[in-house]
Parts: sequence; structure tokens; C-alpha cells
Amino acid sequence: MKKIRVYNALRVKLGIFAIVLIAVPVIAISITYSRTVKEIIQNKYTETATQSVYETGEKIDFILDDLEEFSTLIISNSTLLKMLEHPTQYSQDEFNNVLRTFITSRDDIESINLILDKNYYSTGVKKLGPTGKISFMLSGSSGQPIWLPTKSNQIEILSGKFEKLYFTLGRKVIDFNTLKDYGYILFDLEEIILQNAYSGLLDNELNEFVEIFICDDKGRIISNPNKTRIGQSIKDEPYANQVLTDSDGHNYVLYKTNTDQIAIYSTIQNNGWKIIMTLSTKYLYEEINRIQTYFVFGGMIYVVVILLFMLIFSVRYTEPMMKMMTVIKKVEQGDLTARTEIQSNDEVGQLGISLNNMIGEMQILIDKLVKEEQEKKEVELEALHAQINPHFIYNTLNTIKWMAKIQGNTSVSKSITALVKLLRISTNLGRDMITLREEIDYVENYVVIQKLRFNKGINMVQNIEEECLDLTVPKLILQPIVENSIIYGLADERQEINIKISCFRKDNQLIIEINDDGPGIEDSVLNTILSGSTDKNKFSKVGINNVNHRIRLYCGNEYGINIETELGVGTLVRVSLSINTI
Repeated sequence: MKKIRVYNALRVKLGIFAIVLIAVPVIAISITYSRTVKEIIQNKYTETATQSVYETGEKIDFILDDLEEFSTLIISNSTLLKMLEHPTQYSQDEFNNVLRTFITSRDDIESINLILDKNYYSTGVKKLGPTGKISFMLSGSSGQPIWLPTKSNQIEILSGKFEKLYFTLGRKVIDFNTLKDYGYILFDLEEIILQNAYSGLLDNELNEFVEIFICDDKGRIISNPNKTRIGQSIKDEPYANQVLTDSDGHNYVLYKTNTDQIAIYSTIQNNGWKIIMTLSTKYLYEEINRIQTYFVFGGMIYVVVILLFMLIFSVRYTEPMMKMMTVIKKVEQGDLTARTEIQSNDEVGQLGISLNNMIGEMQILIDKLVKEEQEKKEVELEALHAQINPHFIYNTLNTIKWMAKIQGNTSVSKSITALVKLLRISTNLGRDMITLREEIDYVENYVVIQKLRFNKGINMVQNIEEECLDLTVPKLILQPIVENSIIYGLADERQEINIKISCFRKDNQLIIEINDDGPGIEDSVLNTILSGSTDKNKFSKVGINNVNHRIRLYCGNEYGINIETELGVGTLVRVSLSINTI
């Protein structure tokens, strides 16, 4: 028995199978599952964050809508419109008092400013600085609310001056009945109102990695916890183009700076402003990454445990096999007393029991074979003695042949010579295949004997290609066919039969044709010939059916005998053999 190489050892193969069938799928599934779960959770986190930004935008939109409705109530107030028709009839205090009645109902409006041609009326905090630029920005409107960007204004409270950030709602004051343009009204709101609206999105732990702000449709920042950023433009940011061109949607943009970043935005429908939250995906997905890490480590530990289990399993089940191999080696060396030790009741234990039983059966079988071999030698010796009888017959026939020649009886000498040749081939049981030349010679000797037997004209001619004579064919395949031709051909008191044997090669086949000019064969008789149920008194023991059967065994079912016959004309028997097979 050859020594098993390391890479062919069962333990090594089990280890490889464990890695291929367990470790690799587990790792692949873990990675796929982890990525899939991470992607799903990322999408959910992103959707949740996007929804939160969207809801905050809706909240701000509600605040702005409320302010616009309030401004509409003011500019449509009959008292104010009456005063605006004849402004010279009312003093500045009277105008300020009317505006004060409006501002006292709201705690979110810092100041209301009314700008007429050359007059300026104000209530609320006192702002210092010109307003001409604001008037210019509103001059092209037709009365609709206009939201102006956040500006830093200097205000005066008591005797002190302070800087505050205000965003402003401005409108033209128009009489809706006469469409007369009176001037402008401005509502100043502190920027902190917007910041408070989105402050719920801020997380104290992530403030340094998150930026939340509001910008207008031109990318100018309106509100930001970092006040120095107010007024700056975001147009140079990687996400700016997609955010600003999405006029009425809410979505997110993934982009790269030093790290992977995401910008989540929502459009404030009231005025087209954008509320934007930017942050690093590292911190957005921090919990997901931590879960993924735990999952990967858990998978690795699982794989290691499985591999250890497979190692213990392989040692546990291959150790008895190694012992069985040792026993088998001893048996190979001739020690049939070797037995393996049975240590378990499972399949390996059953295999050991079967091995021990097999060795025992082998011992019994060898003893039996030795005994049978002795008996066989005795039988062969008896067969050797029995061979004396055929040799005695050959010698006796040869003696008779020479006695006939000495006495001048040529016909008897020829018939005995032919008979001796027939007996030599037919009794040669050790050869199943002979050359075509020997088979033709056998048929010729058979015809010699049949001529003497029937004392009629039996004429046989041959047309055989020379290269076919040395091909081997199954023994005794032509004699039964020729015998059939003679018996049928000399029936009904016919005195002569002509038989032609042709032989040639066709592709990889050897074709032998036996053609006679006998009376032909009736269909009822023809069917019985190949079925084997022929008349035993007319045909030899080795019949045509037997020949057909032997040819198919040697060459295959597509080869054999084919008979063509016509009553009153003759019969053609075609034998096809495979040259490659024989």
C-alpha cells in the first residue's frame, strides 16, 4: 500500500472542506449580510434624517406663512388705509400708535416700519441706519410678500447701542380696491426665531461635525448657529448645484471632502429657502459601523469555533480509520489474523466490524480456493486422459485412409481425409476465432462429404478478395448456411445445386455472401430459420439462428445474417461482420 501524501490525507481534506463549505460561505454571508443590513440601516437613517429636516422645513414654512397672513391683515386694515389716503392729516405719533396696536399682538416681531414717500414711521426696537436699499429691493414687487436676507442691524435700547441680526418681510402697501400704491411696510424678525425652529436637529455630541443652516434660493446663508457664516454663499460647495436647482423637493446629496459627507436638505415652500444639514457619514453611521464591527468579529469567532470543531471531528473519526489502514497493510502482507479494534457503535464502528468479517471471509475463501485448485488439477488430469479418445479416432481414421489408398479406393480416402479435417476444427474447443481461410477450407471439406452422401451435383465456386482470407471470423459460421443451401437445394428430387461464396470489405465491415440457385424458401419456413425452431432432421446442431446469435455477441446487434430469397430463383444469405471488433 502506497504511503498517503499530506495533501491527500482525509484530515487535510476535511479541513479544506470545512473552510470551503463552512468558513467561506459564513464569511461571504457575513460580509453580504453586513453590507446589506448596513445599506438598509443607512437608508433608514438617511430617510429619518431627511424626514426630520423636511418636518423642520414645514415648521419654518408654517411660521413664515403665519407672518405673511399677519402682514396681509395689516395692509388691509381699514384704519391704516384711511390714514394712508390723507397722510398729511395725521401726525407721526398717530401713525406710530396704529402700528403699535399691531405689534403688541405678536411677540415674534421686533419692529414694524412704514415707509411712505418722504415719511418714515416705526414701532418696536429702534434701528439705526438707512433703509433706502430695502425700498429699492421692494420697488419692483406688486404687493406680494418679499423675504429679505438676514442683515446685521444696529439698534438702540435706552441709552445703549447693540448689534442684532434680523431677517425682514417686506411688502408694498396697496389699496386692493383702487390699486393705489402708498409705500412699503417692513416687519423685522430676529434671526434667532429661525435658529430655534431647527435647533431640535442639533445633537450636542455631534455639534462639531454637523452644520445646520438656512439659505435663500441664491445660496446666501440666512440663518446659522455660527453667526459669522450669515451672509456667505454656498455656491462653491460640492452639493450646492443639486440643492439649489431642486426648486421644490427634499433629498440628500453624498459628496466628498476630507471624508465622506452627506448634505440633507428640504425646500421651504413659502419662499424657496433651503434648510440644509451637512455632516460626516462616519458620525451619522457610527452606531451602524459599531454593529458591523461586532458582527464581523462574531463571524470570525464562529468560523474559528467551527474549524476547531471540524479538527476535533476529523481526528475523532479518522483515528479509527488509520488503525484500519494498519490492519489492511498487515493483510496485504499475508497476515490474515490481524483484526481492528472496535471502539464505537456508529458507522465507523460498523465499518470496523465489516472489515474484520471480510478478513475472516477472505481466510475461508482462500482455504476454499486452495481446495478447489487441488480438485481442478485432478479434473484436468482426468480430461488429459479423456483426450486420448479423439487422438485415437484421428489415428484410426488415418489408418483406414491409407488402407483405402493402398486398395485404390480414392473416394473413400477423400471422404475420410475431409472427415478428419472437420473433426480437427470442430473438436478444437480452445479456439473460438479462426481465419476466413480456415473457415473456407472447413466448408470445402464439408461439401466433399456431402457430395459422397447425396451422390448428386453440388458445385461450389468462390469469389473472395485475397486480403480477406487472413481476417479472423467466429468459428463455424458458414457451414450451417451451406448445409441449409444443400438440403433445400436438393429437395424435391433435384439433382444439382450451384453455390457461390463471395467475400469483400465494405467500410469497416467484412461481407460474406452465400448465393444458391435452389428453389428458394417460403416465408413460413424463413421465419422459423432465424427463430431457431427448425426441423432437427434437416439441419445441423449448430443452426443458422445459433450463427446469427454468436455474430451479434462478438460484433454487436447491428451485425449478423440477412436472408433474401425468391421462390424458383434461389436464396442469398448475407453475413456482415465488424472488422474492428473481430
